[in-house]
Amino acid sequence: MDMWVDVDYWFCRECSKVDEGDKMSDQNESNFLEKFGLEVCSGEVEIGETYPIYGMITKFLEELPGRVLVELNYSIRATMTIPDNTKVELLRERAFEPGIFISTVTSKQDGIAVDCTTVVFGRRQKFDA
Repeated sequence: MDMWVDVDYWFCRECSKVDEGDKMSDQNESNFLEKFGLEVCSGEVEIGETYPIYGMITKFLEELPGRVLVELNYSIRATMTIPDNTKVELLRERAFEPGIFISTVTSKQDGIAVDCTTVVFGRRQKFDA
């Protein structure tokens, strides 16, 4: 299922609604990697395979209605289908913040290109001065 995880709730792009039942608690956040069966590893990626990419949006390359092309980690081109302009603005606000981008590799020519279906951001950091 294509969905976003933003701040501390799940957002399903297909149904455009917030599911309050899936709020992430502090305990869930600490077990996030285990909950979703994620692990950190290195190796060669394969076209057609889906991977969780940890990193950040480092540049907006192209923005068309319903489609955004961004650069992840200064090297990966990620295409995202986002019909809601408020979600595009959210991506702009969260650029350079760490996240997990669930993506399918589409090309390895001239760098890696992916189709990103899910974006996971953590809670925003709050600073008190």
